[in-house]
Amino acid sequence: MAPDPRSQRPLPAAHAFVSEPRRPRRLPGGEPLPPEDYRRLFGVIEAVDRAPDLPAFRERLLRALEEWFGYSTIAVLHGPTVTAALYDGRGVKTGYSREFLTEYAERWITADPYMSPHAHQLLAEHGVVTLRELHPELVPAQRVYVERFLKRHGIHDKVALLVDAGAEGVMYVGVVVRGAQRIPARDLAVMRALRRHLEPLVTRLLADDRAAASAAGDLGLTPREREVAGLAAQGLTNQQIAQRLFVGVGTVKKHLTRVLAKTGVTTRTQLALRWREFAGPQWEEAQSEA
Repeated sequence: MAPDPRSQRPLPAAHAFVSEPRRPRRLPGGEPLPPEDYRRLFGVIEAVDRAPDLPAFRERLLRALEEWFGYSTIAVLHGPTVTAALYDGRGVKTGYSREFLTEYAERWITADPYMSPHAHQLLAEHGVVTLRELHPELVPAQRVYVERFLKRHGIHDKVALLVDAGAEGVMYVGVVVRGAQRIPARDLAVMRALRRHLEPLVTRLLADDRAAASAAGDLGLTPREREVAGLAAQGLTNQQIAQRLFVGVGTVKKHLTRVLAKTGVTTRTQLALRWREFAGPQWEEAQSEA
């Protein structure tokens, strides 16, 4: 017969901690983030943390930076290296005019301080770097770029955030604050905290995107054709796709013609159905949450 548990004496806990009630710890005077900035940080994280794929993440991050920071000129780019991300430009941009981007690509890209090995080293070491921290005034070509190009467009400072996902590649977020002389210190503090929180999510999404790119390779699609196909399958017009990817409408038409041929369909409606089969449930989920 089993003993009556009420007759047994309770055993003491193996490890017991006794502490006196105390008041919550006060934040130190030098705390870099006041409460409202923590709200901005969490606002951005909440906007992106359930993104089902990389395109959805890019869009949500861009919109969250607009909403919570008031930024209007943003680039969210990615690639196997910083150089590849900046030159190939896979990602999304907002706030740049076509004239600005054309002149930049044709005349100024090699003088951009963020294209230099020095900038890439600082980004790798610190994660968040402003234009001022690169000291473009010390390099003649960079000084001319700042004086004759950036300032002409009302740009006096920029900030770049780099998320290093190791073997999966990198994500580069570039932000321009037009009219301001420098990026606010509070914004930089939030950016540094945001980078740390984004790293595991970006790593997973870049890995998933690489797997999807491999699958797209089976259809013979290039990375740009895959982006055009996905946007067309969402129902975007050629003009909307061109604005989203910062390319000409004619370029979109050429990509779309090749996509239709490679996927074996003849209309955008058929492409949407074909893309749904190819991309699977994740893509459909992304559209329903967009």
